[in-house]
Amino acid sequence: MKKFKTIILLLFLFSAAFCLYSGGFSFQADFVSRYIWRGFDLNPTKKPVIQPQVTYAFGDSGFAVNLFLNFSFEDKNTNEVDFTFSYDFKTGEDFALTVGFTNYAWAYIKDFDFKDHTTQEFFVTAGFPKLPLSPTISVYYDVNLGDGLYAELGIGHSVELSKNLTAELSGSLGYNAGQWLPDGANTGFSDLNLGAALPIKTGKFTVTPYATYTFVFLDAVSLDNHFRFGISIAQ
Repeated sequence: MKKFKTIILLLFLFSAAFCLYSGGFSFQADFVSRYIWRGFDLNPTKKPVIQPQVTYAFGDSGFAVNLFLNFSFEDKNTNEVDFTFSYDFKTGEDFALTVGFTNYAWAYIKDFDFKDHTTQEFFVTAGFPKLPLSPTISVYYDVNLGDGLYAELGIGHSVELSKNLTAELSGSLGYNAGQWLPDGANTGFSDLNLGAALPIKTGKFTVTPYATYTFVFLDAVSLDNHFRFGISIAQ
């Protein structure tokens, strides 16, 4: 297991360094006060997390791979190593369509076992960038541990604050049809997320402070609403 962790970390660090020299790679690191995912609190100790990720796009083919890591400052059982493979269809400017597959791995759990500590999810996202608020519709289906469907409607709007500064406002509404819910739990609209971000371009990097408030509607997801804030550094 230690060898597996070392390989993952070395691969990630090599890819992050290579981002500076290759147009195919992009890098992002988020420092976030809490880890909230689809309404679930994945770090119940409420300690901050660091979430770096590296993406490699295969030229103009539409194919891309992403490696995501989550480092918790407290609860190491929430740490993840996620691998995503996606394809963007060439659909023109009025419509965007992406399909993909994600393997989630809780690789830092003691006595890690691939069968018991990984899960697989397929997804499809459709976007309409020319419509007001640029709506997107995403559907995710977990075929293993989280067995079930989760769908999300997202919107976004840019507000120009000055010549070089724009605020990005966002909202999303999630519907949980049983994904990661216990047997017999209610399904339905699960979480409403309202966010604001302020991307600032500086050299090769974009630094983005942001904040999000999540309203949770299903008790099986969480009994509390969530507020989180963070800063993202992307290249």
